[in-house]
Amino acid sequence: MTTPPSDRTLIYAEDLRPGDVHALETFLNVQLGQVYEEVGETGETSFAMRSLLILVCDSAGLLLTLLAVERPETWQRAAIVREWQRLRSTAHQFNHCEGYDRDRWWNQVRHFDASDETAEQDRIRRFADAGPYPETGH
Repeated sequence: MTTPPSDRTLIYAEDLRPGDVHALETFLNVQLGQVYEEVGETGETSFAMRSLLILVCDSAGLLLTLLAVERPETWQRAAIVREWQRLRSTAHQFNHCEGYDRDRWWNQVRHFDASDETAEQDRIRRFADAGPYPETGH
């Protein structure tokens, strides 16, 4: 049984809301906190866990900042997708671990909006039409 983080379906990154980011960040902090408790406060694993917690916080902070931009530029749109995917893929790992909050699914988004998706499909079609090798005229 899956329990989605909200009753909305995320299709594009433009659908993300600060509440989605906060929910995912909170989920990760709880899960990573459990791991941190298990590994203890000494050694390389502990250092790695602290670093991962910092990266989650930084990634969520950047994502929240980018979501506040009224008309994001192309690089900001790409960064929103990348940061959501980074947090989502980190959370996804906990769906396969015993003893953790399992079956929590976070939607994958691949594009900022429908126009970005269409543009990518057009690029793929152009590449497929051109073939993998440019014609040399021989």
